[in-house]
Amino acid sequence: MSQKSSLLETSIEKIVSGSIAEEVGMEIGDRVLAVNDQEIEDALDFQYKLSLLPNSLTIKLLKSSGELWNVDIEKEEEEDLGLELESIQTRICDNNCIFCFVHQLPRGKQVRRTLRIKDEDFRFSFLFGHYLTLTNLSEKDFQRIFEQRLSPLYVSVHATDPKLRKYLLQNTKPDNLLKNMDRLIKNGIKLHTQIVLIPEINDGLNLERSIQQLLQFYPKVITLSIIPVGLTDHRQGLPKLKSVDAQYAQKTIHHVSKIQREIKQSHGTPFCFLGDEFYILAGEKIPPRSHYGDFPLVENGVGMVRKFIDDFHKELVQPREEPIIPIQGTIVTGRIFFPILKKYINEMNKTLKIDLRCIAVDNHYFGKGINVAGLLTGQDIFTTSKEQLYGDFLVVPSESMTGSQNLFLDNWTCSDLEKHLGVPVWGGGFQVSEFFKSILLKIHSKNSVHVI
Repeated sequence: MSQKSSLLETSIEKIVSGSIAEEVGMEIGDRVLAVNDQEIEDALDFQYKLSLLPNSLTIKLLKSSGELWNVDIEKEEEEDLGLELESIQTRICDNNCIFCFVHQLPRGKQVRRTLRIKDEDFRFSFLFGHYLTLTNLSEKDFQRIFEQRLSPLYVSVHATDPKLRKYLLQNTKPDNLLKNMDRLIKNGIKLHTQIVLIPEINDGLNLERSIQQLLQFYPKVITLSIIPVGLTDHRQGLPKLKSVDAQYAQKTIHHVSKIQREIKQSHGTPFCFLGDEFYILAGEKIPPRSHYGDFPLVENGVGMVRKFIDDFHKELVQPREEPIIPIQGTIVTGRIFFPILKKYINEMNKTLKIDLRCIAVDNHYFGKGINVAGLLTGQDIFTTSKEQLYGDFLVVPSESMTGSQNLFLDNWTCSDLEKHLGVPVWGGGFQVSEFFKSILLKIHSKNSVHVI
């Protein structure tokens, strides 16, 4: 990491009024260089080193004026300094994976800036569960991971065969995946792993080999998630890949289920888990709750549907008063989840005596091959909703938005939808309990946006 980047990551972004930081003269824009002579790299490093230090500490500051300060601080053990450093600057991935979603973005269209960033950052892996390939870790990075016990990490494997993985990643640098994983594990780091499955490339015997080689590291490699490749309509100049259809999904479920049964007999866990999309595409039943344990991969689309179904049934039986005012509204989702959501919205209507309608939004922005709710755009939601809008409000998928502005991937916002549709619009979807609450308690406010 360059000195410039490192300094940026240690710049103070926020000072809490009345805090220790304010009392000793720290200001926004000052840069934290060291704590008790230990150099600071970023916000995560700062918090780690603070946790190890005694109540007496000396912070070395580079003031915005250019002065160097050594600030002596006495504090109680649990007392917070009252400052926040700048956000961690994303390390960019130098792979060129043949299925990389960033390379499949539509050209000439507005797109949320963060979507264009290919991150490959062990800090984000630890903090947020982002998957990384381990191809850009320096020796310094390894030592920091070991020292600070940044565990678990999330590793994109895709294939354990070196030649196949090299083709998938399109990276000429030496890889040493299994060696690096072994090194992490021997130093106390646990791993979740992932394979993006591409028909006729890393499936079949290649998939079996990958599963078995990763299984050798169990339980330090905790899980392996297998998710279908996502292909947009914007792959000009990229390798021709086959998409995952219903027939392929059925074949994959049959293949992997046999492996799961064998592993569960020998290890007490299925170890490898298929993304929910496989079951939905194939028209197969979602595995029971017991299959997913404590749902460690739900953010990766593994077990999300099962959790939704179980949580929905739990909420549906909660005692509630019938609404005095008739509740009529529209719920939108992606094409893949539509049959499931529609079924349970109908149950909700019948049980609670309300009138909600569920509609599916086709993804014209990326192409119909992309059918998950999290990648819907504001414009596509509007195009569908303006023709099918029912009732007094619209609920959109929370996972399709980000930030306080409720920003969609195409830079539309909830406010834009409200303006064009003339009804309140809010997000729902992360928590089933909050979804129920928002429907039954918040819908009568027509002048505000509610995000769950």
